[in-house]
Amino acid sequence: MTRSLVMELASLFLVMASGFTLVKGGFLRREAADALSRIMLYLVIPCATLRAFQVSLNPDITRGLVFSLALAIGVHAVFLASQPLLQRIFKLDVLETLSVIYPNSCNLSLPLVAATMGWEMTVYISTYVSVQQFLFWSHGRMKMCGVSGIDLKKIFGNVNIIAVLLGIAMFATGIRLPRVVARTVNSVSDMIGPATMLVAGILLASLDSSVIRRYPRAWIVIALRLVVVPFVFTLAFKLSGLAALVPMGRDIILVTLFSIITPPATTLTLMAQVYGKDAVYANMLTMVSTVIGMATMPLMVWFYLL
Repeated sequence: MTRSLVMELASLFLVMASGFTLVKGGFLRREAADALSRIMLYLVIPCATLRAFQVSLNPDITRGLVFSLALAIGVHAVFLASQPLLQRIFKLDVLETLSVIYPNSCNLSLPLVAATMGWEMTVYISTYVSVQQFLFWSHGRMKMCGVSGIDLKKIFGNVNIIAVLLGIAMFATGIRLPRVVARTVNSVSDMIGPATMLVAGILLASLDSSVIRRYPRAWIVIALRLVVVPFVFTLAFKLSGLAALVPMGRDIILVTLFSIITPPATTLTLMAQVYGKDAVYANMLTMVSTVIGMATMPLMVWFYLL
């Protein structure tokens, strides 16, 4: 498992390096990342979500989904409860705090799970993504812009939530996509890993090195997101005995762990732009964390599997 993860991360790193080289060589401009990001958001990720739910309904999968949902709720409850403590101990501002508690649970973890555990296991990522999206556009939005109230339009109008709800409906009713449509969805969803890292490479090449020096506190945030938080949850999962509760419990926990150990959510940069926060800082945290995460993520998976 760890070896296959390292190989997949190495492959994705080369894709990111390709995007970096294209920008530095003058073949692409920063604006290319915006177009690719929109393709990812409105096409690739929804297709990957639908593909994840194209599995046969059976009691084991149903129990596994309930189990993964309980894990997702529990993890986010810990994140929310620890928020005041993180801010008090490490003096984190709102953007830094959100970067610690909201990982890139779809764009990066989904292709890693698909490549190392098989597409049939990606259905369990959907529960984590659903919980995170709900909290991100409610709690995250309230913290970012300093207002109260839940924006249901942002939540249920989110294309990824729509894809999850549609996928659940198809899963529960046993409806399958027509063969031609399924082949198209599968082909598009295979782009999720390479497209994500290509965008990361383009953005990384566009990042001025002076930006990194301008934010010395970034290393505290990156250490919390990639090392401290993943280690705490990995250790807790290893010692909890939760894996014995359902069939394939160990693998389902590992899928949840894949979501936890990733860099900060890329949508934080978008939210920072919309609500007048430091989008440059948000983007830098995500890009630098993505590079460093190539080393830390396999270590956390290795530790869990020991």
